[in-house]
Amino acid sequence: MSGAQEEEISAEFARHWWKQLMANAVALVEDAALLASNQSPGRAQSLVVLAMEELAKARWIYEAAQRDWNGPLCLYGQEHRPAGPIVVPEGLRTTRRPHAEKLQVAEQFASGLRGFWDPDRRIEYYELPDLASFEATAWQRNLDKQAGFYVDRSANLVSSPLHVSADGVADVIRRAAKVIQMHLIEDHTRQQDAPDAGLIDSAEDLHWAVMPYSDPELYADFMERASGTDGPRSR
Repeated sequence: MSGAQEEEISAEFARHWWKQLMANAVALVEDAALLASNQSPGRAQSLVVLAMEELAKARWIYEAAQRDWNGPLCLYGQEHRPAGPIVVPEGLRTTRRPHAEKLQVAEQFASGLRGFWDPDRRIEYYELPDLASFEATAWQRNLDKQAGFYVDRSANLVSSPLHVSADGVADVIRRAAKVIQMHLIEDHTRQQDAPDAGLIDSAEDLHWAVMPYSDPELYADFMERASGTDGPRSR
């Protein structure tokens, strides 16, 4: 979909925007986990879908801005290059972008990570299906979101968020948290070879915030080993 007028923003503003989207995605996962633990799986499910939509918007910004974010970092021996203006991604030039379109972007990113996590599916990390192939999945995710918010009627059947089963909701929350964490890791990895660590714009606080949901065993083990100290510290 096109037609919206092109708009430019500074690299600094794009970074602020990206961080706010990622912080909200993490917070939505936190809220979803809280709702799930208080017998509200329907609304928990809906918040997870919203978190994935925010991730998709963050991905749009990231792909548009990362080259200019890299310039001042002097990565891989390259000379310093000032960050230029960023063209606002088409998907973010209107507040009425279809939900399913955002969810397709999120699901494509998530699908590629299966190849990262599972060696038997490694090829998927390098050969992602076309975005259109995620249309049905994205449509179902949007229906899942609606099911957790609204009472609907179809013929003689009335469905309610209060009737959504808790089965699988914990897995859905963990999957979303892991996908969000992987995008945060992608951002950290992009910057880690900067010769001047003071130029790195860390989002480590979000790593720690989402870890109890993405990798609860790893987080619990770390906290157990760190007991008696001040806990996780920024580097």
